[in-house]
Amino acid sequence: MPSYIAEEQRGTEARILNVLFPTILQGLQLTHQAANQIGAPAPRAAQLPLLPPQMAMQMAVQLEHRTYGYPPEHRQPYPFSAGHPQQAADRSFMDVACVLMPVVQAVVPPLVEQLLQFGPAKSETDQNEEERFLQFVPQLIGTITPIVMQVLPGLLQTMNRGRVEHPIRVTDRELNQRYFGPIVHALLPAIISQLPELLAIVHGDQRAPARYERMPGRAQVRLIRCGRNELVNAHRLRDGDVVHLTETAAPPGTTEIRISLSPHSLWWKGVQVTDGTDRQIAFVDTERETYASFESRALQNGGAIVLWKAGMYGEPLPMYVIPISELAPDAKCLTFHWAAD
Repeated sequence: MPSYIAEEQRGTEARILNVLFPTILQGLQLTHQAANQIGAPAPRAAQLPLLPPQMAMQMAVQLEHRTYGYPPEHRQPYPFSAGHPQQAADRSFMDVACVLMPVVQAVVPPLVEQLLQFGPAKSETDQNEEERFLQFVPQLIGTITPIVMQVLPGLLQTMNRGRVEHPIRVTDRELNQRYFGPIVHALLPAIISQLPELLAIVHGDQRAPARYERMPGRAQVRLIRCGRNELVNAHRLRDGDVVHLTETAAPPGTTEIRISLSPHSLWWKGVQVTDGTDRQIAFVDTERETYASFESRALQNGGAIVLWKAGMYGEPLPMYVIPISELAPDAKCLTFHWAAD
């Protein structure tokens, strides 16, 4: 097991915080919006905008100073939508957001210890990896949850000093509804979804180096190149995805492509096919057409398949590129099943 001197450990914890905080903040926002839609007393006038990670972090810090650094009569307005006053739901979200950073900071050191015990990341998915993962998650929950429960009351007490006469208890219903529940609900999925990246940070990146190739038609964009073997064997790809490629027969002279998602997956995915001149031949996605057929000779001079997915804020992003030369697509139906994000 690697051991860290203090400086190395601080650097590791900082890199983990940089990976986790934007994902947790995004999950917290989605959780908060979903909670407001269920049993909310009245519809909100405006939704909180989805912010880039750095901006969200800066605004959370600014809000902490503005809300808790001054007496109530000196507080400044919330820094959103000057023309649309924010209702209590949005203010509640920002209260939770500015508490989030110190909570995550408290969680990171024990998280590093657990990641060290878990062992280095594996480049492929198999039964052994799933067994390790099933052992890791209960330990993670047992470690993270008590820390959040211990940190939150004292943190809120400190931030509200001068305005709270009695101690804040873990059994307080408002604390659990506004802070403990949403933070834990956003924290654990973020850690699990970023597990390959976190393991690479803690153990040193022992995965094969990523290979990059230009995007067809957009030479300035570099995509992660993946090969047929990675897809046919459903290995975990560089960005943490698992895409399973199956090949079945199609009429001679034609190529078919299909896309499918796991039942639990909600995020948009797409598959683009281009020829040797970078012209798009077909595009299928999970919200419109999931199937397309075209003449195989359109790919006889090369081409590529580009796998797209929704980014953190819902925008379509090209992520992976597979050269057609690796697939021999004539008389084949290529089905891309997005098994995991």
